[in-house]
Order: sequence, then C-alpha cells, then structure tokens
Amino acid sequence: MQTSYFPEYAPDIDQEFKSLDDPTPQEQEPAQSLVRTRILVAEHGLLVAMTETGPVSCKVAASCLVQPEAGDLALVSLSGRRKDAAYVLAVLERAAPDTVMHIDLAAGARMNAAHGPVEIMARTDLRLRAGDNLEAEAPSMSFAATTARWLTHTFSLLGKTVEAVCSVWRESSTDRETTAETWTQRLGDCHRHVQDLDETQAGTSRTLARDTALLHGRVSYVQAEEFVKVDGQEVHLG
Repeated sequence: MQTSYFPEYAPDIDQEFKSLDDPTPQEQEPAQSLVRTRILVAEHGLLVAMTETGPVSCKVAASCLVQPEAGDLALVSLSGRRKDAAYVLAVLERAAPDTVMHIDLAAGARMNAAHGPVEIMARTDLRLRAGDNLEAEAPSMSFAATTARWLTHTFSLLGKTVEAVCSVWRESSTDRETTAETWTQRLGDCHRHVQDLDETQAGTSRTLARDTALLHGRVSYVQAEEFVKVDGQEVHLG
C-alpha cells in the first residue's frame, strides 16, 4: 500500500493494515482437522468417537451414507472451537468384515441414471419392502424365476392383454368369479370333477359331439315346457 500522500501518518497506517492482515493468535478461527478414529458408541442416534483429546460427540455427515457402528474406523472432521461440530464423514473400515452395512436415507432418495441402466445384484436374497406402496412403471417388464410366490390380501391386475404360457397351471381358491363378454377355451381333453352341484344357466345351451355324446346318471330327467324332439337313424328306449 502506498502512503506517500501522508508521510507523517505512514507508520501508523501501515501498522493498522498489518494488524488487519495478520490477526493475533487469539483472533484466528480455530482450524478444522480430519482424524481417523474409532467409534465408541453408536446407538439411539448418539455417536461418540475417541480422539486424542478424549471422547467427542459426533453427527453423521450428509455425505456419509453408511450408518456407523461401534468399533468402526471412521474419518471425523473436528472443529477447534466447537466440539459439538464434529462430523463423521466416512466409514473407512468395519469393526467386523462381515458386518451388515446399513445405508440410512432418512429423508428419502432418488437414483437417476439418465444415460444408462441401473442394476442391483445380490448373491443370495433380494428383498423389497415398503410401508405404503410399491410401484413399478415401465414400457416393458419381464420376470424370470425358477419359483415365484405372491402373498397378498388383495391382488388387482389391469391390462389390455394378459398372456400366460406355462407347462402346468394349478389354481386353488374358496370362491372364483369370472366375468367376460366372450370366453373361448380350446382344450385337448377336459376333465371336471364336481362334488355337489353343477349348474348352467344360459339363454341358449348347445352341445356338439363329433363322435359320441353320453348322458348318464342314477336318475336322469329331461323336461321342456313346450316341445321335446328325439331324432336319429335309430332310437332305442328302455
């Protein structure tokens, strides 16, 4: 800084600006430090880390997704002015190698892969749980599994076309109700076993058999309000 305009005050002005540029040690902001330390306590939202100056209460930094546990080696940011400003930045090493890793996303999270796929792989099991709704939306979806099992109180499937291809289809239910405008079945053989009542109500009922049509019962009863016709090349009664 030039002080030639006021030479008589130059020493004092220079001293003032020097004191502003070089504050005394008492006025300097305590520097923050990063330390590698072990977590002593991790329960009920309380984290305590052991440092050179003793135990320090810590908070989990927003960037630390892995929930620290007791015994973990962590990277902790310490502030010289406020001990309560210590943050666990990262978990460097687990207390036990096979410890289950918990990722805490308290306020929710969103993964976005704008130009590529997202793949989740598990060597043994993969579980998805939701407190309210579990939704999946895509132009095309496919599931491949050796065994698939659905346990649900209410199941609703809405679609324009539903196609199922399988070798064996087994279905068991207490009650079943089907509503369709047109229902077409093409079967090689059809075997139905009805324990009690088999009833059909229709505007018109028609049965066509290519070879033999057999109606057998301990008691057989045919009734018509107007007209009964039996026609054939041969008719045997009795």
